[in-house]
Amino acid sequence: MSLHRFILRRLAITGPDRPVADLAFVPRVNVVWGASNAGKSFILAALDFMFGSGSPLPDIRYLRGYERVWLTLDLPDRGRVTLARAVAGGHFDLYDGEVDPLSPGQPSQSLSADHKSIKTLSLSALLLAELGIRSNAGKLIDRTLNGDKAAFTFRHVAPYVLTDETSMMADHSPTVIDVRGGDTFNKNVFKFHLTGIDGSATTTVESSETQRRGNAGKLELIDELLSAAEAELDAGWPEADDLEGQEGRIEGSLAAVAAEAAACQDRLDELRTRRRTALADLATFEDRRTEVAMTLDRFRLLGEVYDTDIDRLDALAEGGAALLAGARRPCPQCGADPEHQRHSHGMAEIEQTYAAVEAETRKIRLELADLRRTIAALSVKADGLDASIKDRTEEIEGIEASIRDEQPLESSVRASYERLDQSREQVRRGLAVQRRIEDLRARKREIEAFKPTTLPRGSVVAGVSGSVGDEFAADVQDILEEWRFPGPPRISFDTKSHDILLSGESRRGNGKGVRALMHAAFKIGVLVYCRRRGLPHPGIIALDSPLLSYRDAHTSRHGELAEDERLVSATKLNHHFYDYLLRTSIDVQYVIIENDAPPIPLGDGSRITIFAGEKGIGDRKGFFPN
Repeated sequence: MSLHRFILRRLAITGPDRPVADLAFVPRVNVVWGASNAGKSFILAALDFMFGSGSPLPDIRYLRGYERVWLTLDLPDRGRVTLARAVAGGHFDLYDGEVDPLSPGQPSQSLSADHKSIKTLSLSALLLAELGIRSNAGKLIDRTLNGDKAAFTFRHVAPYVLTDETSMMADHSPTVIDVRGGDTFNKNVFKFHLTGIDGSATTTVESSETQRRGNAGKLELIDELLSAAEAELDAGWPEADDLEGQEGRIEGSLAAVAAEAAACQDRLDELRTRRRTALADLATFEDRRTEVAMTLDRFRLLGEVYDTDIDRLDALAEGGAALLAGARRPCPQCGADPEHQRHSHGMAEIEQTYAAVEAETRKIRLELADLRRTIAALSVKADGLDASIKDRTEEIEGIEASIRDEQPLESSVRASYERLDQSREQVRRGLAVQRRIEDLRARKREIEAFKPTTLPRGSVVAGVSGSVGDEFAADVQDILEEWRFPGPPRISFDTKSHDILLSGESRRGNGKGVRALMHAAFKIGVLVYCRRRGLPHPGIIALDSPLLSYRDAHTSRHGELAEDERLVSATKLNHHFYDYLLRTSIDVQYVIIENDAPPIPLGDGSRITIFAGEKGIGDRKGFFPN
């Protein structure tokens, strides 16, 4: 199984006109020991700062003039990267590979220092994804027994990786990573590390106090709404007690007026129907009258043509008759009788023409007579149509007069209906305000009678179960046994405090040095437990002063050794401690901060850095160059 482990490579701090302060790491065991006030503890603070801590770096004089912190590390998926952050804090720059802090080039990405950032990739989301925890927004930790949630971020991982000197010897459980977060929250973070189970499945229940505060707020809001509604009712409906009666009476009046309006409307509809019919008839008569008039005009014109033709034919007939009359008399030249005259002078044609004219004249006169009879008939028809047009016109005028008579009444009835409808609407608004007041009063009574629901005592348990705690305690006991802790140690897990017990006794009852040893065993135990079960862990353990029991009581600021510390210091536990680190460092990177040198050789795979201090003798005085 491939491990999602981180490996620290280099920590550096730079500033203009300042020498680079840095510390290189090897993948296995790293020990930094030496004089006090040389910057040993600053290393853990700087690592924590580069893992997203919101706390500023320690305000030590050596830091003056420096402006950026650099951390090069290997990640499981992205490989080697370098993080850069201003000493003043803020977001991170991400560089691919290891870069020279004095000429880093352009970063490949910016990472938000807001661990809950959704809009931009945060450092926390990047590191959790590298651990195989793909979505920090999707992992939720129960903050309280009522199921209030908090997003799981890398800041909940860092305390299980980096442990400063104060935390090492603290009385409280190593699971307390955030004092303000509360006991439930800290236990559930520990549970997520050991089981991978977060609080997504738990149902959120508001606490009794939250419910009471919420109800108080609701009552305050309801009182405001109730006061406003009552004021509205008093102002708009002074006689509000009889609103329902008023509505009933108005409904009756509206029904009567509606019936009257319907009757008016029916009469108007009938008149308008009759008017439409009469108008249609009138249009028909007028169309037909127009057609007749046009026909008469054409026939009269035709009659005039006939008269003209008859006059012309009569003239021809008269001329022909005159010619014929002259031809039947003796010749004026020679006096010969008509029967002795040799030349007829076309009399036959004249006679034929005369006959034809006479025939045509008779024909035209017959046609003219027919035409005049037709004209007379059409004239009678035109007179009939004129009479019908007159009748329909008079009928329409009568209907329109009736409509004009009906309209004022209809308008009056409609106006009455609208006034009554407005009055009814006003009454109904008043009734709506009354119902709103009743609903608000009923809701107020319900809220006043509400009793907060509470979770039964013991129904929800924070943190890990006793069986998980026992398995974890067995891992811690194995570690302490390998360190040859005097006793031998008998480790158990206290589910109430979420701390380990040494031979049934609380860890806080021991001296500082023993508490530090047990704290170190606890943090390493978490790593061992996670590795055995394939759970995520960065694979780094950085401890400040785990071997405090071996301090020089005369020079150490922690003073005299307690009895149990003297018992430990009399053994070679420190030898076995480092031997254990060497044996287990194949997939774990250790960073140990101590005042004293390792009592055994650590070999080539380890790195020992000595801070001699300002007055000490050595190549390196401290983390910061002199």
